[in-house]
Amino acid sequence: MTHCRWCRSPLRGAAVRAAAFFAAVAGLLSGGPPVCAAAGAAKLPVIAGKEAVASVNGEPITVDELLRQIGTLHAGVAESRARKPDTAELLNRVIKARLILQEAKRIGVDRLPEVTSKAEKLRMGLVKNLLVREQVGGITEGDPVVVEKLYRDAVRELSIDSLLFEKEQDAASFSAALKAGGDFKALAGETIATGKARGGAGAQSMKPAGLRPEVAKVIALMQPGEISAPIRLTDGWTIVRLLDIRYPEDREARRQARQDGLEARKQARLEEFMDVLRKRYTTVDRPLLAGLDFDSGGPGLEKLRRDERVVAQVKGGAPVRVKDLTAGIEKKYYHGVEGAIERKRVNEDLPQILDRILVERATLLEAKRLNLERTDSFKAALQEQTDGVLFDAFVTKVINPEVKLESAELKKHYDEHAGEYTTPEMMRIESLAFRRYDGAQAAIDKLRQGADMKWMRANADGQAGRDWSASLLEFKGDLVATAALPGGVRKAVAGARAGDCRFSGEPGGPFYVLCIRQVVAASPQPYDSVKNDIATKLFVLKRQAAVEDWAAKLRAASIVKVFASGQVLSDLLGLGPQGGA
Repeated sequence: MTHCRWCRSPLRGAAVRAAAFFAAVAGLLSGGPPVCAAAGAAKLPVIAGKEAVASVNGEPITVDELLRQIGTLHAGVAESRARKPDTAELLNRVIKARLILQEAKRIGVDRLPEVTSKAEKLRMGLVKNLLVREQVGGITEGDPVVVEKLYRDAVRELSIDSLLFEKEQDAASFSAALKAGGDFKALAGETIATGKARGGAGAQSMKPAGLRPEVAKVIALMQPGEISAPIRLTDGWTIVRLLDIRYPEDREARRQARQDGLEARKQARLEEFMDVLRKRYTTVDRPLLAGLDFDSGGPGLEKLRRDERVVAQVKGGAPVRVKDLTAGIEKKYYHGVEGAIERKRVNEDLPQILDRILVERATLLEAKRLNLERTDSFKAALQEQTDGVLFDAFVTKVINPEVKLESAELKKHYDEHAGEYTTPEMMRIESLAFRRYDGAQAAIDKLRQGADMKWMRANADGQAGRDWSASLLEFKGDLVATAALPGGVRKAVAGARAGDCRFSGEPGGPFYVLCIRQVVAASPQPYDSVKNDIATKLFVLKRQAAVEDWAAKLRAASIVKVFASGQVLSDLLGLGPQGGA
């Protein structure tokens, strides 16, 4: 599915950035002891036009701020699992963050070019997301026709029978016999008996995605009852009979189809909106754009970086010059535009890069026209985002240099926590699942005798599919930690060696055939291979302690007032009883 070009940015909205900010603060700051409020404080003071539950050097902390922090803490967490926040801990973290932000501004961290640049990018990202929300907020479901197609494509099952021939001549002879009126099943039996083909075991249920691409392409054009001509494969030739096409009910697939259909409808609406913005605000000099040549090596990248020619006009905004387009190209090829030029990749991307620049500028102009940045919600969201940038910058510029690590510390931690630095046993496993025990046992016998796993997966009778059990396990040869395997599987493969095939199953099925392709024994990780991880871990712990020290020193030198705490604050936040609740 095509995605919104606005949504490719990591800046996915105010909530995401705010959540990241408060998560960082929560990770670096402990709650600390509460500051006691006046007993029975019922009426909150108004500071700078806002009712305040606390103040830090005269700056208010409002109920709305705390509510937003609670929202970000619970973002993506099911209501049943969302822990009721401790109001004292919450308020003290916000106070500590405010102290550090004030100090960052006092020493001029907020004026650093990298900080102002990040803040501007955040502003632009927020504007874009607000516009997106405005355009698609009313769309609650996808086009029913699209949703149904997505669903049918997802659940489509094919019932097929197939033969695999080593020689093209044998496949051609079989096909000719069919055309002469021969019965597929009878001819298949005769052909297999002579050793000219394998397969023909009867109906096999397959998802199109499970077929070889060459076969899937042919079957997509077939109707039930049809038999294909010989299909060329890497290991021979196959002839496939399509017996039936089914669309089994699958609640999860239907839910996903509805979600994908909704996203598709939103995307279509955004594309329409972007077309409106292009027509409203932009004009492109098509001849000039077509005449720009980056791939030939001339007139030279340096000249293009200084080229003042206007390649596009933006109504109400600055024009896009060739030099701006060149800068956009360099941002796209962040590994180096020179390499892209050498590979002749740039020219074909010019229209898309210019369009991205134009849509971005048009978006900001549209937001200005709609006065989006003047709303209280925008201002609050932007403040939270820029606070996050400033907090991070203070930690990077001021606190990180104070954190020192000695080599002896790293080695001491490694020696004291050796069990944490052990590579677990890993296995590379392939599996088959069967409805009955005897089917699984027969498959194990054949595999132990040298049968090919791929052929068994395509031809073995009695295999279980997702239609039989939604919780069916499947191993496709990826390395997995033995300890992470389900209990029954873990028990079955215990002590296995590469090449072993084991059985796992309970009465009622499914019954699994587990073929172990590789075993990687558990082993201690050498100190040199993990010392960087240890350094990162210890650095984070020390940095957290340093942030706490800074917050404590700033608090001692500041005027902090709390006007609501305990049950009063909990009631203001709508959290109900504190304490034993």
